[in-house]
Amino acid sequence: MDDTLFFWTARQIIERPWDFYGFQGNWDGTLAAAPEIIKNPPIAAYYMALAGWFAGFSEKTLHLAFMFPAFMAVWGAYALARRMTMMPLLAALLGLATPAFLVSSTTLMCDVLMLAFWVWAAFFWIRGVEDGSRFSLVLSGVLIALAALTKYFGVSLIPLLAAYSLLKGRKGLGSLPFLLIPVAALAGYNFYTQIMYGRGLLFDASTYSAQIAGSAQRLDRAIVGLVFTGGCVITALFFLPSVWGIRAIIPGAALITGGVVYLVSRDSLGGVQLWTASFGWSYAAQLAVYGATGIGIFLLALVDFIKRRDAFSVLLGLWVIGTLAFTVFFNWTVNGRSILPMVPAVGILLARAAEDARPGKLRLWAPLVLALAASLMVAWADYQLANSARDGAKTITAKYSRGPGQLWFQGHWGFQYYLEERGGKPLVWNNLRIAADDVIAFPFNNTGLRFMPEDKFAVVEDFIYAPSTIVSTMTLGPGAGFYASEWGPLPFMLFPSRDERYQVMVPR
Repeated sequence: MDDTLFFWTARQIIERPWDFYGFQGNWDGTLAAAPEIIKNPPIAAYYMALAGWFAGFSEKTLHLAFMFPAFMAVWGAYALARRMTMMPLLAALLGLATPAFLVSSTTLMCDVLMLAFWVWAAFFWIRGVEDGSRFSLVLSGVLIALAALTKYFGVSLIPLLAAYSLLKGRKGLGSLPFLLIPVAALAGYNFYTQIMYGRGLLFDASTYSAQIAGSAQRLDRAIVGLVFTGGCVITALFFLPSVWGIRAIIPGAALITGGVVYLVSRDSLGGVQLWTASFGWSYAAQLAVYGATGIGIFLLALVDFIKRRDAFSVLLGLWVIGTLAFTVFFNWTVNGRSILPMVPAVGILLARAAEDARPGKLRLWAPLVLALAASLMVAWADYQLANSARDGAKTITAKYSRGPGQLWFQGHWGFQYYLEERGGKPLVWNNLRIAADDVIAFPFNNTGLRFMPEDKFAVVEDFIYAPSTIVSTMTLGPGAGFYASEWGPLPFMLFPSRDERYQVMVPR
């Protein structure tokens, strides 16, 4: 989705590494300076630039490079889990086998890299507090800074790890000054961007997110947040019945039934109209199941605290609750990328629950296999969706880019990347210059779209692609919105009813 923005920034870094946002781009129909359209810090783009400088900027090369942070995130989750549970491998695998992780790890964005920094920062902080290692605390402080400068949510590590230190009493108090390392790094970044771009980008991003999040209905966002939590961390759906038994199944069934009844009484959820031609009982059931699973995840954290009452219980609970709170109340949208940071914590909580329940091997590993299969299916569907944008761009440019006129297009995301790569140009709404011989490509499932008046433009061809008939991660009305819940209050949906449609039109 936003991969193109990171690609633009990486290219800029190759040319002017000190001026990472010193370029302009068209991301919403107008040409704007990069700081106006990019609301993430630049570390992921520096990583992409490094990979591109060494091995080239081909898709295959960059995707291979971004597999390394995914590996480090899983390894870090395992290392962290070793301090919290006797089943660290299970904990790491439960985090890996989620749509949030598998889908995000196939993108070229900042989320998984931030997660890798996050889990290793937590690991070294805990080791530093427990063992009294100043080196570990310094290293953790640097990793916190890197996490925050990869994605601003990494700032949350500062209060999270401070809370852990306070819970450790006198042993932990001496670690608190080391949190000044990321604070100083973030202050320096904000000061530097203020000089370079006339605005401190740290505070600029927080203001932008707060304005958009504050305009949405809080109750709806909270419900959608629970649905995304349950769907994106689907291992809990399969695993909780194994460790809780009938105690999970009966309340879960009651929650699902109540959820369906509630949805029947609603006209919309999260700004999306529910009762349309594509809405049905299957859709309501999916919402209710994922929502009930999301509630189950928070009950999991509560039960862990009640049983153990240790610093790790508080740390894991705050980790999960804080991630959802940020997603619901501060992020610009509810999406799978914002749920991703809680994945390692949920994996560890599930492993700790398994310690107490001591299920047999079948009940322990069968849910993991089922969750992995479901998550791989979602990741494959997302891959097919991305391919449909590439195939659509290839088909359109092969047929229409060699004419006498310019090939223009609406929409952004990957479709923009593939069309610009082949000579297409995005429409600039405040400076439209469409000649009689020009051609316009229009993707229906995209962002920043404006329908062209029929009296001025004629459709010459439709292209239909069916990425997946089983699962979809981005489907309009009501549908799935893994990358933005404005598309639908589900992170992914079964049996999508809409194909990917691209239209080509010319001036009359």
